[in-house]
Amino acid sequence: MDMILLDWTRMGRTYCVAGAVVQDGQWRIVRPMLTKFREAPVRNVGWSAYLMDGHARWELMELIGVQPAAPEPPHLEDVWVRAMKSKRSSASPEQRRSILAATTVPEDEPIFGADTESMRTAAYIQPGSGTRSLATIVVPIEGIRFDAVWREGTPKSDIRVKLPLPKVGIRSLPVKDHLLLRKAERASPDEDQQVRFLTVAVQEMGEQVAVRLGLSRPFAGQVNQPSVCWVMADGFFSMVDPQP
Repeated sequence: MDMILLDWTRMGRTYCVAGAVVQDGQWRIVRPMLTKFREAPVRNVGWSAYLMDGHARWELMELIGVQPAAPEPPHLEDVWVRAMKSKRSSASPEQRRSILAATTVPEDEPIFGADTESMRTAAYIQPGSGTRSLATIVVPIEGIRFDAVWREGTPKSDIRVKLPLPKVGIRSLPVKDHLLLRKAERASPDEDQQVRFLTVAVQEMGEQVAVRLGLSRPFAGQVNQPSVCWVMADGFFSMVDPQP
């Protein structure tokens, strides 16, 4: 099975990846996971930097040994694979725009197929609900604002983005777009400068920005809170010229 790499997000020291495949003439999103972790109690083991080094977003990858994964709503994109192998080519601009358009959720529908709830400034859905864990929304550039936010008990600030979620309102989401964050970190070690870099980089994408949203595996944000699937900002793309 061939997959176009789309989402490349940080999970601590590893990466969660997802991509688009063609099924029955339509784009379908899949989240490949290594079969060797199949018995793990929670599907939160990502791909190592060693395996992902040298690859890029929109790269065409061959999924080897694909097997279906038992559904765990809202994470219905999961598939088991033995390996991923690059085909040394990238999706065309037309394919990129087509994937973003096909995965964009209509404004009158819940983003993840279930009600999105709120806790302070964040957003989440309940485990066991929903029909997808990855989706695209289109946001006017003036509605996107990056910040460095320090949380008690953490050694450094987190990069977050404020943006309007359909049917929810403005929320502050953790930024997990690895490729964009890496560019910001290479530009400067200072977090305020990184925020400025991200702001300029996204502003250059045009008046309308495609924002890829994802849901975490269920976990509690604080002690004595129930586990939920938190909404994250997985990627930012120009609708006109969607580059890595």
